[in-house]
Amino acid sequence: MLFSCSNSMEKVRELSIQNEQNYPVETIEDCEIIYSDSAQVRVILNAMLLNRYVSENSYLEFSDGVRVQFFNARGKKESELVADYAKLFEQSSLMIAKNNVKVRNIDGDLLESEELIWDQEKKEVYSEEFVKITTQHEVIYGNGFVSNQNFTKYTIKNIKGTILVDN
Repeated sequence: MLFSCSNSMEKVRELSIQNEQNYPVETIEDCEIIYSDSAQVRVILNAMLLNRYVSENSYLEFSDGVRVQFFNARGKKESELVADYAKLFEQSSLMIAKNNVKVRNIDGDLLESEELIWDQEKKEVYSEEFVKITTQHEVIYGNGFVSNQNFTKYTIKNIKGTILVDN
């Protein structure tokens, strides 16, 4: 018995392109990415697993969680972001952090949300989701939030909670 099969090259190319978009082209375990500006470390990103996907909108996926530390111009750590999952879009420089997202600044203020977006170019973080901010003196709730990436200056939208007012 003899068997044979054939595929057109066009169909093979089409399947190859689809597969490239569904599978990572690069996988790194226990990675550290350092972002610097004028030879000063500004951000350190750590993850247990990084997968890079190449397509029209290429991205890095951190499916086992991510930790991002933000530093000021003098190299002092000002805040830290942790999340159970994150996706960093390479062309737009946006990172979407999801699931159990927490950001803590140097004053000890803690932001908690289920989703947060970090815009690397604007150097800010924001969310349209429910947020909870706990400071030394107050707990604030809101639906929406915007801050500098160091979480030292922030605005909460649709604010609720116990707020301390100095006279």
